[in-house]
Amino acid sequence: MDSCGFPTPGRRRWSDRTSGSDQAGHKELRKWMVRAVVGMAFLGLLTGCAPTIKYGSPPRTDRLETLRPGVSSTADVLLALGEPRGHGVARFPVDPQPLKIWFYEYTEARGKQVDLKILLVFFRQERYGGHLWFSSAELLDVVE
Repeated sequence: MDSCGFPTPGRRRWSDRTSGSDQAGHKELRKWMVRAVVGMAFLGLLTGCAPTIKYGSPPRTDRLETLRPGVSSTADVLLALGEPRGHGVARFPVDPQPLKIWFYEYTEARGKQVDLKILLVFFRQERYGGHLWFSSAELLDVVE
């Protein structure tokens, strides 16, 4: 039986393995690496380090000024902003014509602080129709 992920005396070392048992060696190495990573994560939690969790990529809002409503195409938006995280269709009461929407999102959580950025890009007949931009700038807190 392994002790703390290390081979016990009497078992072969990594260097003693032959090519025929390489697969078993890789399995044991993988187990040891998983144990080491889990151990380091546990140590980080014990020391009070709050991990930073990131989801998505920050929207390129600095490039919005290059887009022109009614003129810029979907290809222009892709070039300026990159691939969206999602897409859909919306209909507003003042305009019964459905609008195509691209969704860009970025979330960063550090302990109880959450920074959320959302960019919605609207299209009318495959042309850029405008956008809606929201950034929490760390105004959101997780309630316990």
